[in-house]
Amino acid sequence: MSVRAAFFDVGDTLVEHWAPREVVNARARSRICSDLGARPWLDDLLGARLEPAWNASLARRIARRSDATERFAPEEARQVTLAWYAAWFRDRGIAIDDNDLDRLRRAMCVPLDEISSPVKGAFEAIRWCKEQGLRVVLVTNTLSRGDTEALADWERFGMNDAIDGVASSHSVGWRKPHPAMFERALAIAGVRPDEAFHVGDNLIADVWGAQQLGIRGVWRSSFRVHPPTDERGAPHDTWGDRRRRDPATCEHPSESLLLRDGVVACSLCGGDAGVDVRPDAVLPDLTGLPALIREWLG
Repeated sequence: MSVRAAFFDVGDTLVEHWAPREVVNARARSRICSDLGARPWLDDLLGARLEPAWNASLARRIARRSDATERFAPEEARQVTLAWYAAWFRDRGIAIDDNDLDRLRRAMCVPLDEISSPVKGAFEAIRWCKEQGLRVVLVTNTLSRGDTEALADWERFGMNDAIDGVASSHSVGWRKPHPAMFERALAIAGVRPDEAFHVGDNLIADVWGAQQLGIRGVWRSSFRVHPPTDERGAPHDTWGDRRRRDPATCEHPSESLLLRDGVVACSLCGGDAGVDVRPDAVLPDLTGLPALIREWLG
């Protein structure tokens, strides 16, 4: 079946080279003060991690499923950003109304062009897909960015005319690899799973997550010298200690996984992650995407 839609992850797939966290926080602070005014709790909030961490390895949970034909839809993938913000204020006895919470969320979204740079060939690949008549949808795990804020980022990049829609985890209410994210992208594009491909840097969230719905998964394989980051420039917790870990106790976080001789291995411990992920294609950057997709256009 020929493809009719191209889905793309954003962070570390289309943009990378994130600004240091202190730079991101300074810009977020300026935006918040401009919108809500200076607040005594602001620096504490900027230093907080609002999103609950997943305590279990996704790779191990996937490998241990008793029925591999069932969809992997973990409840922990639920995202309720405003509830997480509200809980932070409630725990500190700080009163804030819902309108200010959402204004705060929007102000936290420092534009991507101020804190990152495009991956080699990324913008050209998106435009090429659009020129072939493909529906282009961004499928991105975010904390504060909703669909509206994400589209505004790509308008600033001058790319909004090449993008048909966004499925952000904030707006969908689930995080990849939950099927709801890819189902939303399919609905935006108006295509069947076998008519779409998804490009991403995370073997579990992007490649495996797309493939479990029947969407072709393309792995952007350029493994990062620096720790992968979230949208605020904060290194993921799992990369805090770069010393080699014991494979017997390592959780094999999905951000640390890469393919080594066809086996999904963990860069933190060097061990086998125990999950079988086979991308439909592997690209170190996106300059090679057009040559790959030509074969799928039919």
